[in-house]
Parts: sequence; C-alpha cells; structure tokens
Amino acid sequence: PAKTVVRAKVMSALLRRIPFIPSGRDLRLVAASAFFLYFGFGIYSATFFNFANDVIKIRPEQLGVLESLRETPGFAMVFVLALAMHVAEPLLGSAALILMALGFVGYSRTDTYAPLVFYSVLWSVGLHMWMPLQSAMTLALAEEDKKGSRLGQVGACAGLGTALGISSVVLIGEKLSYSNWYAAAAALMFVGAVVCWFVKRDLSPPDKPRLVFRRRYSLYYALTFLEGCRKQVFITFAVYVLVHKFNTPMHSVALLMLINNIVNLSFAPYVGRLIDRVGERRVLAASYSCLIFVFIGYGLIKNAGVLYMLYCLDNLLYLSTYGLTTYLSRTADDQDIVPSLSMGVTMNHLAAVAVPVTGGLIWSSVGYSYTFLAGACVVAASLFFALRIKDAKPLYGN
Repeated sequence: PAKTVVRAKVMSALLRRIPFIPSGRDLRLVAASAFFLYFGFGIYSATFFNFANDVIKIRPEQLGVLESLRETPGFAMVFVLALAMHVAEPLLGSAALILMALGFVGYSRTDTYAPLVFYSVLWSVGLHMWMPLQSAMTLALAEEDKKGSRLGQVGACAGLGTALGISSVVLIGEKLSYSNWYAAAAALMFVGAVVCWFVKRDLSPPDKPRLVFRRRYSLYYALTFLEGCRKQVFITFAVYVLVHKFNTPMHSVALLMLINNIVNLSFAPYVGRLIDRVGERRVLAASYSCLIFVFIGYGLIKNAGVLYMLYCLDNLLYLSTYGLTTYLSRTADDQDIVPSLSMGVTMNHLAAVAVPVTGGLIWSSVGYSYTFLAGACVVAASLFFALRIKDAKPLYGN
C-alpha cells in the first residue's frame, strides 16, 4: 500500500509538470473525457469523406442534405444548458458520449444512405450536447482566477486527441477497414463516457442561457452569419471534391488534416497578436481578399496538388476569425458579450443548416465549380462588411 501511495504521488507530480494537464482529480477526468472523445472524432474526420464516397456512393445533393440534418441539433444547445440546471452535468456528459459511441457503432455496420443519415444525427445530438457541457464542467471545477487557463488546458487535451486520431489514420490508413475504424472510434468515446461518469456530481449550475439581439451589434451578426456560410461550403465540399473528383486516398486526406492541425496550433498565437497590433478590420479584410481567390481557384483549377495547397491555405486563413470575437468584445457592453456570442453561434447554425443543402443542389445541377464560385461571392460580401469595422482607438503614446 505504501508503494502504491508513493507511485500515485509521483504520477500526480509528473502530470502537474505537463502544461496542458489541469490539476485536480475532476478536471483531469473532464480533460480525459474530452481527449477520448476527440481521439475518436479525429478518426471520423480523417475517414468520413472516403467512406461516404467509396462505401455509401454518396451524391453531392445527398451530402448536402446529410450535413444540413447533422447540424440541426445545434439549435438544441440552449435547452441542454437548461436541462443541466436540473440534471448533474457529468451524467449528461456520459449520456452525450454514449450517444456518439452508438452513432459510430452504427457507422461501422452500415453501407447505405438512409441509416447513415440516422446515425449521423444520433452522434450529432451527442456532440452538440457535449460541447457546452465540456465548458460548463470546466468552469464549475476551475479556480476563480484560473478559469481561462483551465478552459485552455481542457481544449488542448481535446486538440491532442484530435491530432492522435488523425495521425493514426495517416500511419495505418487503408490497412484497417472502415468498419474497424468506426468501431475503434466508438470504443474510445465509450471510454470517455465511463471516465466522465466519475466526475463529482455537485457542480454549480451554469447561468440561465439567454440570447441577445441588438441592432448596434448587427455588423457582428452579419459577419458571423457570412463566416458560417463560407466555412460550411469548405467543410462540406472541399475534401469531397478531392476524394470524388481527384480520387485522393484516405491516408492523404488524413495527412492534409494533420498538417492543418499542426499549422493552426503553430500560427494561432501569432494571428492573435497580429489582430491586437493592426486591428480586426485590416486582418479580416486581408484574409477575405485572399479567400476570394482561394474559392475561385478551388472551383476552377483541376490540379490536385494546387487544391491541396488551397485547402491548407483556407484553414490557415480561418484563424483570422478570432477578429470577430475581439471586435465584439471591444464594442459590446460587458453584460452583452456572452449572450451576443451565443446569438452568433445561433446565426452560425442557421448557415450550417441552409448552406450544405443549397451547395449540394448547385453542384448536382450545374457542377461543383459553381458551388465554390458562390462561396467566393459570400466571401466578397464578408469583405464588404469587414471594411465597415471601425479601428480601435490607439492607447495614448502607443
């Protein structure tokens, strides 16, 4: 027993030295749950488009409908937070991860479109339940003066899980069948559910969720909605073009995603500093100007290697959207920031439901080039609104 206690203390000391491992038993359990969830989700992200193309034989308009239906549970997030005021968050978190696991068990056993839609909506309900609960549990367990730090640490564990999931597909690739990949993802999520079950129950309930819509924040709402449209075009169709039109194999898709993961983690701090230095208007305007050409290129260029580079460039430029949050925090009243961010998420989900089905219909009617050219028009509208952002007044003497 004495040796066991010593080993536990040594292990605890070692964990405290790892910067992204939070201190405290329950915070570590939340971080571990997020790690296992996103490990499995990384596997899904790296394999889905090849699976949909090779096994389901999915058509563009079907992919659009699938993505739209999969995003509809996002509107239920506010009701999940309300439910969490009456049911312990760890229990809801475990239930969410079990729903996700069941969804991917279904993936491992299906080869037709209709069951794919059902199982996709099932795991999406679980994911949209989990996303606010992860933050709520982290904030409830964090020290008062370290809430931001703890959110970052739990997020880093989730990011590490995603990177490991994608890396496993890069290394193993087609040596495992799609059925085995999704069974592995489901198993990881089930482990996360078991871990979350042991988080203590007596967490303080989150604040009552509310949304704020004020006319003076209309520029933020417009930019957020357009950003959701732009993002959804690329999320839904960019990798599908590579797989469907250029026969990109699964391990190559996974490698692209891994490169994006590493690049985004590396450049995110620098983009944040650039926004602080030159302001949101300049960063967003430069980003949207580049993205117009990225979308036009993706629609017109027929060289897979060039499209790989454009795909990575789009993911890098996505970091500029930090400027939308900093713009809101600079212009909104303190009590309106969180509710306005929630409204922004709602606007984003409106785009996520409407854009995929519209883009799929455009592709099936006139070709995928026009889907991306329509995306370029959306980015041009974003550029127009971004140029209307007023720069922050510089500090005296700066």
